Amino acid sequence: MSNKKILVIDDEEINRRLVQIIFSEKLPEYIVLLASSGLEGIHLAQTESPAIILLDILMPQLDGYETCERIKSNAATRSIPIVMISALGDDPKVRTKSLKVGADAFIAKPFYRAELIELVKAILRLKDGEGQLKKQTQELELHLAKQNDEFRQYEERFLQISGYVLEFYWEISPKGVISYLSPVVEKILGFKSEELVGKMNVFERQSGKRYHWFGRVILDSFSNDSYLKDHRLIFRHRNGRKVWASVSGFPQFNSEGDFLCYRGVFQDITDRVKTEMELQRSLIEIKRYQDKLKRMNSILSVTEEKERRQIAEYLHDGIGQTLSLVSIKLSSLVGGELPSRAEQIIRDSVELINNAISESRTLTYQLSPPILYELGLIRAIQWQLGNFEDSNEIETRLLVHGENFQLNNDLNILLFRIVNELIVNAIKHAKTNYIEVEVKTEGEFLVMSVLDQGRSGFDEELIEKSKDGGFGLFSIRERLDSIQGSLHFESRNGNGTKAIVRIPL
Repeated sequence: MSNKKILVIDDEEINRRLVQIIFSEKLPEYIVLLASSGLEGIHLAQTESPAIILLDILMPQLDGYETCERIKSNAATRSIPIVMISALGDDPKVRTKSLKVGADAFIAKPFYRAELIELVKAILRLKDGEGQLKKQTQELELHLAKQNDEFRQYEERFLQISGYVLEFYWEISPKGVISYLSPVVEKILGFKSEELVGKMNVFERQSGKRYHWFGRVILDSFSNDSYLKDHRLIFRHRNGRKVWASVSGFPQFNSEGDFLCYRGVFQDITDRVKTEMELQRSLIEIKRYQDKLKRMNSILSVTEEKERRQIAEYLHDGIGQTLSLVSIKLSSLVGGELPSRAEQIIRDSVELINNAISESRTLTYQLSPPILYELGLIRAIQWQLGNFEDSNEIETRLLVHGENFQLNNDLNILLFRIVNELIVNAIKHAKTNYIEVEVKTEGEFLVMSVLDQGRSGFDEELIEKSKDGGFGLFSIRERLDSIQGSLHFESRNGNGTKAIVRIPL
């Protein structure tokens, strides 16, 4: 079933038809589904699997908040992005509640058509990127499962082989002649013991150039007055194939201290070595795919940030400027020879336009704060701390040691997002009323810490597994790992938590 569908849930028919006309014109490849109530919308979301849902808040029986909660609580529909639409958009409580119940974005009525279209396009692009990443992740998981199956097969084979102990005992005289070989040598090397005993001297130079390498190992061991223990050597079977062996041995002396012989055990470990080599190849392959996944995650994060900035620039330079010009032109009409009714309508229109300008400016700062690009990381963190103070009624403090932090834009953005996520986690999980951010250098590293004074601290493992979304600790660690950075926590119940980020300069 194609998911190129847009579901519009609104109890007012004129609103539904208006949105249908807009998308039919601007996004003709999408089918627009209409629902006049929350229950009907929930049913269509479950049966039609739309790509995105536009949901009105004020509806009889089942309002937009409860409709959103029900859609997001259903495993089959929770991944569908929802854009809340309401005439109450200038009320921050309404916008906050919409986000809390699971909405992905919010737009106020009356809305600017181009703004609505671009917002929907941006959300659809992000969803498409998430879908591609999910598909690639599933492919990686299938590959890893296959590798694990292959490894288990090799492991089972090794266990079966180890059930039959392939080893033989050997003895070599002081002159290097093989004086004893147990019969299992034929099973391992293909030679009968009588073919080698008394006939092969491992101390003699081979081809007039060097000692037999097995004899050289024994001579080295004897000259160092040491034992052979699990020494890995390669032998050749009669048919020419390699046989890996673990060789252990010890010198034997008589009661008077005279050297009698060298004795030991030869264990065939060929299958074990093959298994180890195969496992090493599998681990290398897994590591390669993990690195690839990390690079993809990094690219996705950078792409998302670029999309945020493009949308923010469009809101500021396009919609914001246009609305400002409209406001100025309308304001110029006031005070002329207009009927009082017309003048009041113009004043009301100017006020609505100014509200829209304010909302677009707020949305611009939420998507991609211009201060981060214009004034740098420290000023952006200072500005964001002020926002947290205003919205959460907490006390904050910024400590900066040094000034010349030469970081590129991508790194500034990453660190800003990380600090923001750590502060949100502290407020949400540690229930703190004080946040302290410190920035300093330690040798060749930039160190940033976020300290809270929450009484209970917070469970790092619980946050790692959280389904709430956001930048997330897992994503933070993945991005930091790609630049040789690190994140760790110092947390004690009753004494707050300190999150410490380290990156190389």
